[in-house]
Amino acid sequence: MKFNDISAQDWPELKPYLDTCLLPLTGLTGFEDPAQVTIALEQLRDALETIEIPYKGRVVTYPALHYITGTDMKEQLNAISLHLKRMGFRYVIGLTIHTEAALWKAEQTDLLIIVDMKQWTSQSELIKSSISKQVQELWQQND
Repeated sequence: MKFNDISAQDWPELKPYLDTCLLPLTGLTGFEDPAQVTIALEQLRDALETIEIPYKGRVVTYPALHYITGTDMKEQLNAISLHLKRMGFRYVIGLTIHTEAALWKAEQTDLLIIVDMKQWTSQSELIKSSISKQVQELWQQND
């Protein structure tokens, strides 16, 4: 479920069930041309659907963090994750197609999923299965 699908009136009732925030991390630097940005956003959307669709009763997708230039991504991701938890989310999952994002894993981010879109075409089912397994393991370890 996307953040803007939830009305202010419905949030208090839904909040106990929607305990996981999915935070998309685009990983743009500003050096991309419009076509490259379009491709990046389409790929990120495809990867996000791997979590959004099967877990729509438990996951809320928040607006993406698009640009990474000039910021300490680990620090920024940690702060945003902490804020999201203080707002009531029990879990925060970061998802990116930026393959160099392994260094972004922050203490307050429960799971950072990095999808290699070069492998997506030939191994999409395997990648989707791996993402689903990681999400389920996160919940099983902590529920």
